Amino acid sequence: MRLRITEDSRSDSGFVRKRLAAALLITASVWIWVRLTSVVIGHSSGAGPLILEQYPVVRDVGFQLLRALLAVSVALVVVRVFDIPRPLEWMGVRRPNGWDWAYVPIGLILAFVCLFGSVVVIENVLGLQRTTGPALAESVQLSRVLTLLVLVGPAEELIFHGVVQRSLEDVTGLWPAIFLGGILFGITHVDPAVLALGDILFYGAQAGFGIIAGWIYARTDNLVIPALVHGIFTSITTALPLLLG
Repeated sequence: MRLRITEDSRSDSGFVRKRLAAALLITASVWIWVRLTSVVIGHSSGAGPLILEQYPVVRDVGFQLLRALLAVSVALVVVRVFDIPRPLEWMGVRRPNGWDWAYVPIGLILAFVCLFGSVVVIENVLGLQRTTGPALAESVQLSRVLTLLVLVGPAEELIFHGVVQRSLEDVTGLWPAIFLGGILFGITHVDPAVLALGDILFYGAQAGFGIIAGWIYARTDNLVIPALVHGIFTSITTALPLLLG
């Protein structure tokens, strides 16, 4: 069983406001960090890199490492500010048991339905277009198969479920925390230069994926499982274009 805050803390309106404010501040910090680093390494729509132009793989791996560094930093700050004892136990970082593993394929199926299904609806049913980013070199795509699995998936799950959702669960209730965590996850993917209607709807689908991951986290009480789902899904979707030629 995970650590919980006390009933006295749950009824403290000041404590509730602090947790909600922390969730919003974390989201804003992640969004700003991702946007700034995207500008520097050339991931922003229509912009070239400011550094390491001749080394796209190094640039991209560095970008993913910075995201992972931010996640760890956010977790450390929250643990310190809220004086959380045994933080790994609080976040549910532990070896999965037999039943936990069942949620990996379940999560992958739901993720494919949510995200690929949204693309079909947006483009084929509604007839809307989504903005496509600059084409990535094959070497960058290959490196992302690994970095998305071991860095990005775990990093984003650490922030939005291990920290944000878990911080909110005891003060808002489980389902509001799941929905808030998912919505905030979707918001951090918003690019101000990519705001066509089709793009906005897809951001909503990404929030849906965040809600799915949050539900899996709540069901298993284990951060490793949604991190695996997130990492495996993004790795597979990156590898598919390479495999299909």
